[in-house]
Amino acid sequence: MTSPVTFNLIDEPWIRVRTLTGAVQERSLWATLAEANELRGLAGEIPTQDAAILRLLLAVILGATRPRFPRSDRENLELFEAWWDDTQLPMDIVGPYLDGVHQRFDLLHPQTPFYQVAGLTTPSGKKTGLGKLIADLPANLPFFTTRGGRELESLSLSEAARWLVHCQAFDPSGIKTGAVGDVRVKGGKGYSFGYPAWAGNLGLVTAEGRTLAETLLLNTPWFVSGPDDLPVWDRPQLGPGADAGHPAPRGPADLFTWPSRRLRLFLTDDRVTDVQISNGDRLGPQNLHAFEPMTAWRYSKAQSKAGTKVLMPVTHDPTRRIWQGLGPLVQPSFGPNEGQPARVIGWLAQLQEEEIVPGGHIVDLRTVGLEYGTQNSVITGATDDRLTASVAALTDPVLVQAAVDAASQASQGVIALANLAGNLDRAAGGEGNAREHTFEVGYALLDSPFRAWIRTLDHPEHVPDHRNAWAVTASALLREAGDALVGDAGRAALVGRPVRRDRTGQAELLDAGLALLWFRTSLAKTFPQAKPHSDEVI
Repeated sequence: MTSPVTFNLIDEPWIRVRTLTGAVQERSLWATLAEANELRGLAGEIPTQDAAILRLLLAVILGATRPRFPRSDRENLELFEAWWDDTQLPMDIVGPYLDGVHQRFDLLHPQTPFYQVAGLTTPSGKKTGLGKLIADLPANLPFFTTRGGRELESLSLSEAARWLVHCQAFDPSGIKTGAVGDVRVKGGKGYSFGYPAWAGNLGLVTAEGRTLAETLLLNTPWFVSGPDDLPVWDRPQLGPGADAGHPAPRGPADLFTWPSRRLRLFLTDDRVTDVQISNGDRLGPQNLHAFEPMTAWRYSKAQSKAGTKVLMPVTHDPTRRIWQGLGPLVQPSFGPNEGQPARVIGWLAQLQEEEIVPGGHIVDLRTVGLEYGTQNSVITGATDDRLTASVAALTDPVLVQAAVDAASQASQGVIALANLAGNLDRAAGGEGNAREHTFEVGYALLDSPFRAWIRTLDHPEHVPDHRNAWAVTASALLREAGDALVGDAGRAALVGRPVRRDRTGQAELLDAGLALLWFRTSLAKTFPQAKPHSDEVI
């Protein structure tokens, strides 16, 4: 069998999508955009693959609508409204653009292969191996993956294209295969930049609508894109070394397709059997909030110097649920440590204020990201979570504050429950170690109720009732869990023992009754409004 001479991503099916009926299929780039209103969303092998391809699709839209002169806020809103009202992406605009860049999307083109460098090689001819391309292969943990045996030896062209896009977005840092022609290579090695590929630095935040078309429009950052914002396929073909003439991104399309790596796929017949992954253009995560809309930003005291304020992306903690860290994602902070929520949230707020998207429109706030270890050189964890709520609940300051306060109350309530578990353990003669395990128990207990409650947030005038409903529900669940802990504590905890609980070293009798009293006092302080006065208890 001979190798194919072309595989153009605009024409060939390679993007995994989920239809409105739930079926998973593959579509070409053209078909994905043309049929976006008939698709529920993307359905790649892992969530970060979906995120990388979503950003690629957004870069296509930005490229197709790149203005000759900067657009005003009003022009951006009018552009969105025209596309939103249509419900279908205008292929009379996107189609001609794709025709113009058609050659640059050929995965196998001899001079300009998509997301690759033609002829990329090493002095020895040594390659990187497909295991470094496929991100769901945990390092040194072959039993924790769905792949093995022959599935590691080759990839179809469509699968290789998906992982190629993912690699450019999320590839870990570390020493890379040194490419011939890259002056940065020393001793055949491309030494670490210290940061993963661009999207790997981010705690990604997206707004997902009812269809892929809605999702694309809600996340298209026209408001920060301008005439100089070019996706990589609209720029001259890159070589093996760094692009010295383009050291920094000029807009979101540039960022979404930033060439963090120099890549080349190798084929045997019609299968991809190897890859070379080398260093591309270095990009640190500092102060790119002007262009990157899909992450929240935090003030970094360690990196800020006199007169220079540095903002860093807020990354996700795989051990926490989305609502546990809701505040930084949707709410600005003020003062010397001022941070910024994800700009996609600000865009939603603007669309609601202008009454283009109704406040009651339901979206999924989705968080996706990877966690890296050992100087960002290995993937150690992943985040994928979503919170379903109305646009108003995510953007109206009063409703947002109510949601953030409810999440804070939940955390305080879980701390009280964990303290109860620790005190019962100490009363029974232990060291209080039961406290740590109880945190997860408490958050799991409140997870579904919080997600159901936030969907009820509808209007600022109803916030007192909403706050009361949450307080009644959460305190009742925690109180019941606390009673269960006391019931299971055993006779030793009921009898108790002298325990030192302050710096004076004085001891007092700690038993189950006193531990329960402290717990209920803490709950009363955390949920002072937990007095039912309506039928809104969820």
